[in-house]
Amino acid sequence: MAAALGQLRAVLDRVDADLGGATPSALLGEATAARSLTGRLDALASLLLAKADRANASERSAGTPTSTWLAIDQNLTKREAAGALHRASELAAHPVLGQAAVAGRVGTGQVRAINTVLGGLAAQLDAAQQAQAEELLVGLADSMDSDALGRAAPQVLAKVAPADADELLETKLQREAEAAHHNRSLRFWRQGGSVRFAGSLPKLAGEQFITLLDAHSEALRRTAVEARDPLYVNATPEQRRADAFTHLLGQAATAQPKPGVGTAKVIVKLDYDQLRKGAAGAGVVGDGIQLSAGELRQACCDAELIPVVLRGGSEVLDVGRSRRLVTPAMRAALIARDGGCVFPGCTTPPSACEAHHVVPWWLGGLTALSNLVLMCHHHHGLVEPAKYYQRDQWQVRISEADRLPEFAPPARHPQAGVWLRHARHRHTERTAA
Repeated sequence: MAAALGQLRAVLDRVDADLGGATPSALLGEATAARSLTGRLDALASLLLAKADRANASERSAGTPTSTWLAIDQNLTKREAAGALHRASELAAHPVLGQAAVAGRVGTGQVRAINTVLGGLAAQLDAAQQAQAEELLVGLADSMDSDALGRAAPQVLAKVAPADADELLETKLQREAEAAHHNRSLRFWRQGGSVRFAGSLPKLAGEQFITLLDAHSEALRRTAVEARDPLYVNATPEQRRADAFTHLLGQAATAQPKPGVGTAKVIVKLDYDQLRKGAAGAGVVGDGIQLSAGELRQACCDAELIPVVLRGGSEVLDVGRSRRLVTPAMRAALIARDGGCVFPGCTTPPSACEAHHVVPWWLGGLTALSNLVLMCHHHHGLVEPAKYYQRDQWQVRISEADRLPEFAPPARHPQAGVWLRHARHRHTERTAA
């Protein structure tokens, strides 16, 4: 091992950090390769650190605990050292995951997500089921990003404990809801010219808080665009959110976002079949956050939450050519289906998204759910076709197979010819026709 690590160090010493002259495709390839190596080395370092800690290596060779040795040798803060040691012991406890991470099959973010899921299920599964769950999650990492893996507990339970999956999931969700209520907090302290604060909210309250801030942030952004205010338009997302919070404080109880830019509501998707059976996990908030039975009851009673029953009868959503702008009911349906910007990899929430006509209105496109997708203003511009010329650009369509949005990259893209989907909709990705 020491010889191999020495060779790695020697190779890195020979790497020229000046990448001038590289082609765009070469730069992307090198960046991808370097990121993959970073994740593999990080996993290897964690496993070696955990092994050294179990062997009391720092106590025996340096006379200090491992965390202290890390702080001194690596010039880390106490918190950073403790965090590194915690991540190391967590990864070492899951050998299949550790091997996959070192082999480069699982990325750093996926490792964190899988560890979180396994930790949340550990109290409900026996040793054999925990091992099976680990194998399953590592396999799912081939097609799921870290966000999707973090929500994969229902799939895992359905495989490793099918007879008790609903009950185990409800127990898990209820335990998490009670813990979140117990751990709720808000603290603040004065620092120079600022007041800093931190806290923790239960899921439903937290989602309402985020949605409210994002809706007001988008309302302020659009007002600034119309007013040609470069200071606000060029602000960071964090600064915009702070401005929205300040605006809310000023407006207090009467604050409302401007009509037409996204209201401060939380969409709760309710599975019709599961509701009929009274099954656990029938409710999902926003981008896949599951609700316990108690939270679901609260959602159905709260006027600030919009229950959308999937597969049930509902208001007519397609308005054809009678109007160009979407109705509130159509926007709620788009949020329920898309969950935010549907461009692959984008995490923009629904409150900051616009309804894009797949076939443009000026080309006769209908204002109908089958011709609309939610997109942030940045990615909207990537797919909006020009009226008088064609360019090599991204294209979007609604799949005829399952009525979900998918995108075809431009011809210069490495994945040209393949219809890509957001991770929320990534069941299959087919060759572009």
